[in-house]
Amino acid sequence: MNRKDRRAARATPAAGGRSPARLFQQALHQHEAGRYADAAALYRTLLTAAPHEPELHYNLGLALAQAGQTRDAVTAWRTALALRPLYPKASNNLGMTLAELGETVEAEQCLSFALAQTPDSPEILSNLAGVLRQQGRLPDAEALFHRAIRLHPAFADAYNSLGVLNMDRRRLPQAIQCFKRAIELQPDHAKAHFNLSLGLLTQGRFKDGWAEHEWRWRGGGRHLSPRPFRRPLWSEDDPAGRRILLHSEQGFGDTVQFIRLAKALADAGATVIAEVPQALVRLVATVPGVSEVVERDAPLPPFDAHLPLLSLPHRLGLALDDIPADIPYLSAPSDAAARWRTRLRDVPGLHVGLVWAGDPRPDDPFANAIDRRRSVSLSLLAPVLTVPGITIVSLQKGSPAAQLSSGHPGPAILDWTEDLLDFADTAALTQALDLVITVDTAMAHVAGALGRPVWILSRFDGCWRWLENRDDTPWYPTARLFRQTGPGDWAPVIDAVARSLAAMSS
Repeated sequence: MNRKDRRAARATPAAGGRSPARLFQQALHQHEAGRYADAAALYRTLLTAAPHEPELHYNLGLALAQAGQTRDAVTAWRTALALRPLYPKASNNLGMTLAELGETVEAEQCLSFALAQTPDSPEILSNLAGVLRQQGRLPDAEALFHRAIRLHPAFADAYNSLGVLNMDRRRLPQAIQCFKRAIELQPDHAKAHFNLSLGLLTQGRFKDGWAEHEWRWRGGGRHLSPRPFRRPLWSEDDPAGRRILLHSEQGFGDTVQFIRLAKALADAGATVIAEVPQALVRLVATVPGVSEVVERDAPLPPFDAHLPLLSLPHRLGLALDDIPADIPYLSAPSDAAARWRTRLRDVPGLHVGLVWAGDPRPDDPFANAIDRRRSVSLSLLAPVLTVPGITIVSLQKGSPAAQLSSGHPGPAILDWTEDLLDFADTAALTQALDLVITVDTAMAHVAGALGRPVWILSRFDGCWRWLENRDDTPWYPTARLFRQTGPGDWAPVIDAVARSLAAMSS
């Protein structure tokens, strides 16, 4: 807090019989010690006696935001601005918090207002650029990032953000250069290290990429924190004779993709225990090298060491040329697969499974933005749905499945997803299909790991795992990639899929 803020607090009338200056010092102490909820409570006590002090509302907003009470922080900053309209740091913080909530229109207004008052603020320029990027206005955002860097050539955060924008625009060398510059300026910049890992992995530079990927545990990754196990992390020591717990850490697809590496540990003499979400328990139990599967958050059996699943490639020194591609490494329940084949026996044409959308996750604006780029609407797939000689079988789960009831071009789509209670059920149906067509969701991994033909529709700024400039993938030999050539432009992709499907069915 600056001197003006401190003077305002000292001038505040006594609160609850305590000296306001002393109370304010206690609030500052709690705030600086990271006890944000306690600090917020003290700021509120001060505000009962001085409700018109904008600085106290501002500090309350800071403490609430740091305590994860985002909506309450927004209220506090709105109050500060109502009391002092020309308060650029409150406008800046309000704008950034609204952006985190996905409310980008008002966020842009707040940040533009703050910038009008402090036009040479590199921080506000960079923050406004971030919101414009969030809105998809990439050229405008890029211009503001460069302006911020010109004003502050050692601005590591701006270099990192510019690197992310270059990733959006599929300018990988420039992105990597930006991340490296951010790290030169701030060697412990966790987000720049993590983003650098994504660029390197996209280029297939796995050795350096996996090492940088470990920064996700040091603040680089979103919503990730180390698990508080008493047993140590497994490093690169001999795993023979040890019980090693591999625990999933991110999405279903990540777990399916990397659980194949359990076999390497088992082949080296380890007993591998896998902890995965409930929906994957039965399917992961079929993976070679996995001795035991435990549902996430269930009581764990004894183990000697543990490792997050996506740290295993780094520990094993996995290179692009030695990705284990012993496909299939998942197995569907044979009796269930046989029942699906019987059910499909009299269904004409090629049997094509379809997934057109991921989980929208509306409460997470960052994840929602990615999902909006990777997902398509069912109606947009009309050229695929109307290919002669096929029957579409929906594999779509979640809220996007409601699009089936809104009508669509082409013949009826078979929808048996109510019978699919977990990924083992889904794998059994997939095993009975001729082909799966999917956007970049867990189904791409399940079909690929089963060794089934799978066509993956990939967004322009595609995920690192699909590498760059290729329509195949070393992760799944039976997969084929159909890539966007421009942001948001699905029409050429869908037309290419429809042509390939027509050739396959004829």
